[in-house]
Amino acid sequence: MAGMVAAMDVRMAAVLAGAVPNVAGFCREQQISRQTFYKWRARFRAEGVAGLAVRSRRPHRPAGVTAAAVEDAVVLLRKQLADDGADNGPDSIRSALLAGRGGAPSRATIARILTRRGLVVPAPGKRPKSSLHRFVYARPNECWQSDWSQWQLRDGSPVAIAASMDDHSRLLVGIGAGLGDADLALTWSVMAEAIGRYGIPVRSLTDNGWVYSGHRRGISVAFEINLRALGCQPICSSPHHPQTCGKIERHWQTLKRWLTAHGPYDQLAELNHALSDYQSYYNTQRPHRALHGATPAQTYTTSVKARPATRPLPTPVTLAHNKVSSAGAISAGAYLINLGRAWVGHTLTTITDGEHITILNGPHLVHVLDADPTHRYQPAPPDRARTYRYRHPTQ
Repeated sequence: MAGMVAAMDVRMAAVLAGAVPNVAGFCREQQISRQTFYKWRARFRAEGVAGLAVRSRRPHRPAGVTAAAVEDAVVLLRKQLADDGADNGPDSIRSALLAGRGGAPSRATIARILTRRGLVVPAPGKRPKSSLHRFVYARPNECWQSDWSQWQLRDGSPVAIAASMDDHSRLLVGIGAGLGDADLALTWSVMAEAIGRYGIPVRSLTDNGWVYSGHRRGISVAFEINLRALGCQPICSSPHHPQTCGKIERHWQTLKRWLTAHGPYDQLAELNHALSDYQSYYNTQRPHRALHGATPAQTYTTSVKARPATRPLPTPVTLAHNKVSSAGAISAGAYLINLGRAWVGHTLTTITDGEHITILNGPHLVHVLDADPTHRYQPAPPDRARTYRYRHPTQ
């Protein structure tokens, strides 16, 4: 037999070459390996001529192919997370699978499964994340971002939700809702409760809305005045540049997806209760991609907290709501502070940071002082009536 022949002829020749004593020479002539020769002969003996047909070289169990059961589990978990109003991307799905104490495919594998099942909408024009430059403060309480957003109750009544977030850890330090648009009473109550729980931040970053800042207009609003009295530096973003407050701005998408899944709510009190549940979920249960899968609470508690430069010692911060006595004095920690009889019967808020005491009537600043630690009774300054204007509680 001379030269190359058709593939089927070569195979037939190989299996019928039993009378040929020199198998190696036959293989050299046909330009095939001896392994191929013996493979064809074995197939012919087992299956006849049908065994010589061309077969796929695909393995019976291809390496790297995810089992159908695993793909189904990924798709089901994505639906469950979406129904709960939680993040349902590849990272979130993988974290949930690992939390179930089972194995989990890689993030890239989960992304391919979602794409293959038609659960990902292509966005070729979307800006790549590699082009973004994220800035993060080095320590907790070094900067808090605050903002508010609109929502509504079941009957369509508009409500405002105000929130504050730690820039370093993404900890949601405070959140609350009020009827209508945001006002100073709402935004300051959220900030005050956060300070009472987590301490005073070094600086507070907000947008240029009236309830937060008057800096661009050449004035100071009560929110800024109160923060300065506590030693916190209020700063604001550039006009028409929400990216400066990007962390709290992005948070609204997560919150509203969660509220949509768990709502709607009939009463403001019901909404505020849901916001408290959400705050606990966001801080302690939801893995955060920017924190490499850790929760904000884990990141916040594992770092040394920053403090305002004017009071660097780690003194405890105490927030209390006390009534002014019949003598015109209010207690703040170990101190008794004279405010005058005009305030008798009013319930005021005191924020005590060591010897530095700030007193507020709702969101309005009443008095700020550094107490004399050698005396329990702290007299009012001579110019109190001129410096701090009396405000009725309804103002």
